[in-house]
Amino acid sequence: MLIFNYILIAVLLLFLLGYLYFYYTYSRKIRNIEYFIVDIFHQKLSKIPAVIEVMRPYVVDQHWAFDLLTHLHSESIIYKYNSIYALMEHNAKINDQYSFLMRLSIAIPELQKDIYFLYIRDFVMAYDTTMKRELVKFTSLVKIWNRFVFWKKFTIIGYILPGREILEL
Repeated sequence: MLIFNYILIAVLLLFLLGYLYFYYTYSRKIRNIEYFIVDIFHQKLSKIPAVIEVMRPYVVDQHWAFDLLTHLHSESIIYKYNSIYALMEHNAKINDQYSFLMRLSIAIPELQKDIYFLYIRDFVMAYDTTMKRELVKFTSLVKIWNRFVFWKKFTIIGYILPGREILEL
């Protein structure tokens, strides 16, 4: 009977150590990818004024074309992103305005020949591509994490241990 108690205690300790290892490694992975996505967003955001300045000589009504994007850019710089969900909301608004500028740039043939505009446009597109790729990684890690939290709830000790579900994108 004494050996059975030791085995039970050893199994519980192994379960607890395994849980804590998984908890800390996955929460750190999710947090690191989230910070990386925020950094990519800020790098993309830093290129927006350059796009506006390169396009400015070619656009007739500058206030109409650039005001909303400039306002969204300044909001995004001031705002401190504590979650990726707020960042994605701002990113969607900025992408809408940026796509408007790209549609406007197609109508201006001289702008399509400007090497600075093409260079900056390619940078912004590369940041968007990297951000989408990292969001796929983030989503897959969040799915694994949520499965882990779901199974944690089936154990009695699981209610005591840290860990809660994360919303998926």
